Amino acid sequence: MTVSIESTAAAGGAEAASAAALARELAAARQALVARDAELGAMIADRDREIAARTAELVAARDAAVAADRAKSAFVANMSHEIRTPLTSIIGFAELMLDRRHDSVSRDEALRTIIRSGRHLLELISDVLDMSKIEAGCLEIEITDFELPELLRDVESLIGPRVREKGLQFEVLPALPLPALWRGDRVRIMQIVMNFCSNALKFTEAGTVALHAGFDAATGALTLAVTDTGLGMNEEQMSRLFQPFMQADVSTTRRFGGTGLGLHICRELAGRLGGAITVQSSPGAGSRFALQLALAEGFEPGVWHDDSAARAEEPRRPARRGDELPRLRGRVLLAEDGEQNQRLISAMVQATGAEITVVGNGALAVEQALGDDFDLVLMDIQMPVMDGTEATTMLRDAGYSGPIIALTANVMRKDIAQYKQAGCTDCLAKPIDRAHLYEVLEAHLPCGDGPAPDRAALDAQTAALMRQLGRDFLATLPETLAEIEHDLAAAQGSADTQAHWTALRRRVHGIKGLAGAVGFPELTRLSQPIDALIEAGRHAEAERQCALLLTAARQALHPQEQPA
Repeated sequence: MTVSIESTAAAGGAEAASAAALARELAAARQALVARDAELGAMIADRDREIAARTAELVAARDAAVAADRAKSAFVANMSHEIRTPLTSIIGFAELMLDRRHDSVSRDEALRTIIRSGRHLLELISDVLDMSKIEAGCLEIEITDFELPELLRDVESLIGPRVREKGLQFEVLPALPLPALWRGDRVRIMQIVMNFCSNALKFTEAGTVALHAGFDAATGALTLAVTDTGLGMNEEQMSRLFQPFMQADVSTTRRFGGTGLGLHICRELAGRLGGAITVQSSPGAGSRFALQLALAEGFEPGVWHDDSAARAEEPRRPARRGDELPRLRGRVLLAEDGEQNQRLISAMVQATGAEITVVGNGALAVEQALGDDFDLVLMDIQMPVMDGTEATTMLRDAGYSGPIIALTANVMRKDIAQYKQAGCTDCLAKPIDRAHLYEVLEAHLPCGDGPAPDRAALDAQTAALMRQLGRDFLATLPETLAEIEHDLAAAQGSADTQAHWTALRRRVHGIKGLAGAVGFPELTRLSQPIDALIEAGRHAEAERQCALLLTAARQALHPQEQPA
């Protein structure tokens, strides 16, 4: 009996110990479950927050995409209006000039309207091209030393007459002393300031537009600011100023026109120049747009002396309007293989009173330049037999020291550097701009002393020549398009694809260098990227761009088939 009680007691103790152990295991398991539950709860909360954040980002991206799409749609609609309006004037006045039965408008007035409308189209295209370069990361900045006073004078000569024509005052107000020299991209700085001035002129109906220039010697900061007494803007309008494809107010586009790209481009340019743009404005009280630039490290600009009498004696380059014709003399050699460009450039040069000799390739150019006495050589870069770069190198090696100006549609900075390394004095872009050509001629030819030409007769002759060149361009365009299509097809199925891509580059280059000059700027714009794409081996992109060019060219050939 005793043994039984002891056994029972021992068994009870074992059961108690087992129960205690089980209880501890259950407690530990419960704690583990609680901890795991808390961990899972934290993970779920983190995921919820992450999902919420990503959802917010997606919503914001969607809203931004929708806004951008609406802005671009509005931009396209606006550009259609902006392009069609000057085209209507160009076509309408050209038709009036052709119709000898009516004399409701003078030929001079018609030509001036055509020129103004053409320049407006050029500004639109320039904005779009700059925007495309910015988006592609291809916008180039060329840093040089230039005279700051001359830049201010150039702004005054370009914008001053336009401002005063509107009945406003225009002032250039330098806060002296100012640097005499500055280091930066003069063309881009000028572009920004001119955009400020053009906007001020556009939105000011009465009062003054002023360009202020100031330099803080302590910080090395140059400020170029344009103020006006125009409409002004509120905070909400200013918040949209620098967004691409948008203007301060929806009604702005309808009332004043424009692409809505100008200030966005200006801000991008300022950033590339290491500067910044600031805006101050209030409704009805005008606006102030300021470009701030930092002095380049180690650059010594010098200063203007604060002496108005001394400044009045500074030599001033006489301003000439782009449509004024210089009177010149001397002999010009033109090396150009394109017959239409030969005729166009020859007419422009001969109109100044200078003589011109034309050759069709680089080898003939070398022979003529070394065998005769020329004041200036205009050298096309892409020519058969011998190209312009090789011809220029040969001339310089042979001791020729006269000015040689490269004519080319390839005007990227690396291209210009290559031409100058070969010995070119300067570069003139194709399509040839008459005002720029005259600037080059004036810089290198002696002044003429003959009588001024009959401006009306000369304008009529130029207009007739441009019409004929346009007709000739269209007459040869079908053959060129067929050759482009052949080269594209052959490049896909030929063992020697490089030869076909090279031929394609040459044909497209011909369109790029001439189309814009004879009234087809869209073809020049579409041709521009193709050469660089082929050179970079990006053939698929080049094919897509060629398809756009072919479509636009066919529309130029058959405008009656375009939708109204």
